[in-house]
Amino acid sequence: MFKIITIIVLLHNYGTRAVLNPNGPTVINDFKNCIVSIMEMYFTKPSLVIFANTNNVSTSVASIRKELLEYIHRDLRYTVQIASPVNEVLICDQEVINEHFHLDHYEAIPVADYYIIIIDSYEDFNHLASKLIRSRTWNPKAKFVMLLFNFSDRKNNVNHVESILTCLFKFNAINIIVIVPEEKNIRNSIILSWRPYDPPKYCGYFNETAVNRSIIQNICEKGVIKYNNYVFEEKVPHNMLGCQIHVLALQRQPFISAKKGDPNIEKILINQVFGQIKIKTEFEIIDYNRGERNHNGQWDGALKFLTAKKAQILLGGIFPDYDVHEDFEYSTYYLADTYTWVVPRAYLSPNSVALIIIFQKIVWCCFIIVFITCVFIWMILGYLSDDSRYNKLFPHCFLNTWLCSLGQTSYKRPTKQALRIFYVSFNIYCVLTVTAYNTKLIDVLRNPTSEYQIQTVEELAASDLKFGGFEELRDLYVNSSDPFDNYIGEKWINIINITQALIDVVVHRNFSFLCSRLQLAHVSSVMPELSDSFGNNNYYTFDLDMFSVPLEMLALKGFALIDKFSNTISAFKQNGINSIIRRQFATINKRRRAHLLRSLDIRTTNVSPLSIEHLQGGFTVLILGFIIGSLLFLIEIACDNYYIKNIMLRCKKYVKID
Repeated sequence: MFKIITIIVLLHNYGTRAVLNPNGPTVINDFKNCIVSIMEMYFTKPSLVIFANTNNVSTSVASIRKELLEYIHRDLRYTVQIASPVNEVLICDQEVINEHFHLDHYEAIPVADYYIIIIDSYEDFNHLASKLIRSRTWNPKAKFVMLLFNFSDRKNNVNHVESILTCLFKFNAINIIVIVPEEKNIRNSIILSWRPYDPPKYCGYFNETAVNRSIIQNICEKGVIKYNNYVFEEKVPHNMLGCQIHVLALQRQPFISAKKGDPNIEKILINQVFGQIKIKTEFEIIDYNRGERNHNGQWDGALKFLTAKKAQILLGGIFPDYDVHEDFEYSTYYLADTYTWVVPRAYLSPNSVALIIIFQKIVWCCFIIVFITCVFIWMILGYLSDDSRYNKLFPHCFLNTWLCSLGQTSYKRPTKQALRIFYVSFNIYCVLTVTAYNTKLIDVLRNPTSEYQIQTVEELAASDLKFGGFEELRDLYVNSSDPFDNYIGEKWINIINITQALIDVVVHRNFSFLCSRLQLAHVSSVMPELSDSFGNNNYYTFDLDMFSVPLEMLALKGFALIDKFSNTISAFKQNGINSIIRRQFATINKRRRAHLLRSLDIRTTNVSPLSIEHLQGGFTVLILGFIIGSLLFLIEIACDNYYIKNIMLRCKKYVKID
């Protein structure tokens, strides 16, 4: 009895320390409250929440998940999707080249803005990451809240956290916090994160990791966040302190070119954008198509280099495309341009045709009717007024009317007043008509007409010409609901080199392609084959623009710097930088074209002087007049011949006898 009392007294004097059960309801409630506090502070937008689930977990993890799901359902603010791994290939512990996208089936749901992951081991996360990243709901820009419910020593937990952060960084997810239990007090937890962009030492390169870079963002004490600081801090600084970014650029003039003397309008703009946050650029210029996605989710062309992480940015005259937007991050739009078809210019009509095409058909008909009417009026007035015999005969009246119509005077003028008045008024009419004809004739000779010219897409499709353009333009026709557009897409021929395509249009005259007007203007200022002896273009562009599209830069999904670049581009557009670059390009282009024309010794004056070729119409009329006059002369000689006269007399007698 004495021993029992002694033990009780000793316990009372020294006190008792109860051991808290880490799997008990108190600890579970504390960790649940910590996550709930973070959700209430930072999950403010109603959106899709991906709730990660794994099997074979501890009772504590299962209880925390249960409590959180009950809270989320009571809150009625979020749409919840449970994500559970099945037999995914592990991707965190190996060097991954992300060439495949969206291997699961299509689901018409939005991307997730929030992720909640509660696990008790790093191995569980490895399986979960493979599932989440290959899902269509994957959004690397989302906010990730993870609980690593593991009561091992702090060093092991930190190592696991850094491995988690490194794995997600490979896929551009950086807004991540990981909660781990405090080693000495299991009711408290530490909120860990890191700074992937910490210039000038760390610039967010693909080979960087989170090892030895984790930082404590905050602490949860018994389910309550201790400090009033922002857990999801800004990960991208406003000043990158000279960090370098590798840019893969498609050579598309005048946007991107390897030649220093070229305009490089997109390159100039992008350098200015990057310079706003003190980033240096390293350009790698390649001659490739943008690339297309195959049925396995793989991309070819230049986008394959981007998925293989050969560069951080891809640009070079790339315009918006749905498939690209689905798999890649894209900036806001800039430098919009119009596209039109370029076809061979029709051959010029012979200059002799100018004599006929000056007037419309209805004008020629009216002129002929008036001419014939005036011939008969001249003859009738000659008879009625008893004028000279010369003004009564049809052949003479016809020749007089013809001479007056050409602006000449008649051989013998009328003597009677009635015919004189008609003669004067008819000459005034002829002077006005000839003046109008000559005035228009000069204009037509200086601007000769052409033969049949293709002017619409329908005419192009009906012709024997092959047609095409850059590979990405074909998608606009293939994905269209219009059967005619689909026909264009089926017959489409992809091109890489616009210079060679223009040679086929102008020299070989066997091809037509869809082209940016900016590109066309630039190439026309440097290629002598595209201009004729008067400085005119040897190709023809449709007056109607097919469409107008802007440009954009591309990066892997979730690339953090894209948002910074987009904000800068938007500010530039509001301040008129795009317009300044366009005007600068137009000025440079005019100078280059002027230099090209001078080097070719081309007459660039506004007046095109008349040449021997222009007078071929006059020579044609002269030859026709000589031939017709000679025929009439031969007829007159034949009519005055003795034998022919006898034959005609015999014919007359024979007719009278009958």
